[in-house]
Amino acid sequence: MSTDDARDFLERTQQNRGYTLEMHRIMAEADLEWAESYHQFIEATYTGQRLLDRKTKELLQIVVEAALRADVEQIQAHVRVALQEGASPMEILEALQAVIAPMGALAFRRGLQAWSAETGIGAETPTNPS
Repeated sequence: MSTDDARDFLERTQQNRGYTLEMHRIMAEADLEWAESYHQFIEATYTGQRLLDRKTKELLQIVVEAALRADVEQIQAHVRVALQEGASPMEILEALQAVIAPMGALAFRRGLQAWSAETGIGAETPTNPS
């Protein structure tokens, strides 16, 4: 597949999901056929409109990815899309709070870091102790 095909795939991924990750860029270059198949699966299960609206799906993505301790940047991408889809910062925070017991405090912390980085609430420049 050509570089143009990979670029087209990444543009469609950005439009469909609202973000692209390093994984998307790597797979577009390494195995575009697989990436296209994966994209179809994601559309059928996540980004395509079915019974749950996109805002609800993003809230689910945020809490599951936080529970699995995904990279903060990946969780942050879903926080960003949730905000774009009409979720308030407090709705996102409440979704994280609602699952703190089963997911644990360490996972909650990772989700909270992504939420803070994207909303700007509670974000401070860390200080180094002297």
